[in-house]
Amino acid sequence: MALLKESGHSYYSGTNLGSYQFISLDHIINNFIFGYVGEGKIISKAKKVDVAFYAQRALQEFSYDTLKSIKSQEIELPPSLTMPLPQDYVNYVKFTWSDASGIEHIIYPTSKTSNPNSIAQDSDGNYMFNTSNLDVTGNPISPSNLIQFPFEFEITEGLIVGQTQVTVSPHILGIDPTTSNYESLADTNPFVEGMEIVNPYFPAGTTISSITEATSTANAFITLSHASTNTVNITDPVKITVLDKNDTWENYKSASPSEVTNEDFDYDDDIYNLNVGQRYGLSPQNAHINGSFYIDEIAGKVHFSSNISGKTIIIKYISDGLGTEEEMVVHKFAEEAMYKNMAYSILSTRLNIPEYLVARLKKERFAETRKAKLRLSNIKLEELTQVLRGKSKIIKH
Repeated sequence: MALLKESGHSYYSGTNLGSYQFISLDHIINNFIFGYVGEGKIISKAKKVDVAFYAQRALQEFSYDTLKSIKSQEIELPPSLTMPLPQDYVNYVKFTWSDASGIEHIIYPTSKTSNPNSIAQDSDGNYMFNTSNLDVTGNPISPSNLIQFPFEFEITEGLIVGQTQVTVSPHILGIDPTTSNYESLADTNPFVEGMEIVNPYFPAGTTISSITEATSTANAFITLSHASTNTVNITDPVKITVLDKNDTWENYKSASPSEVTNEDFDYDDDIYNLNVGQRYGLSPQNAHINGSFYIDEIAGKVHFSSNISGKTIIIKYISDGLGTEEEMVVHKFAEEAMYKNMAYSILSTRLNIPEYLVARLKKERFAETRKAKLRLSNIKLEELTQVLRGKSKIIKH
């Protein structure tokens, strides 16, 4: 029975070009049940839900190092120099930026910086603590929780329409205008001008524009750069997240890499005296002008150096192949490897299965996976011989 079910006109005018090289995961599951499960077959009995589970697990493992499952995204790097990780991101293959000619330049990772969470400190360097709310009214409550950014607190009084100020109880900050119970605690506000506010009722990019400290008769309050966007007054508590102006990240973002500002590292000019032993100690991983990046796994963002701001950034990454129904497909070169992997996974987790059968399936799984990798490597003899012809050239160092 032929496998092509659509006409040539339908195919060439459609959007599924090249789809014949793949087989869907549903077909893999059905074919496996037909060929491997039943009386007189390797697996006498198996539920379809079990087969589907091991098929998905096999697809995940194959996506990491066997299948050609590299995905990509392209963005223009904003002034914030950050890029959110893709929704189905598992690991990156490489980051590049493309120039005006469309040529990609590899961006290399840096291990010499990070984006740590900062701890709030008062003017004397003491750690600052809080209770569950920063606008607690009534009797003073002893602070107990360390204030660490990103910091979330509640506005228990709610929000009025167009609100731009948020009251902060001085009790929490160790400044009680009516008693002296907390005079030995924090003597300053934990917030700093420029910290970003995250809340659905405030526009993106809202920051703290000014801070008013507590006095003997009034609480402290912070003024925001944008007014709240709620159209009616909100009486329920509203949660606000405050993002810190991280010193380490701010310094990295604002710094100009030495290879950009120092002509000693400009490799594209006509100054050749630097090639005569004057780069002693230069680290090859930093001997480029393509910029650098690091990934903040907790925040789910990629941070880039300042010299690639505004450039077109391309991320090539690996997913697990299970993000959407459309990508749950297997290349036909790896179809048999999927069956062997599923059979081994099912029988190796069952009791009273002969060990020789499990060992045999393990060997078959290894052999078929290796064969699939060789096929998918797409090595062409003509292309390889063309590359090897370059071995006859003399390369001067």
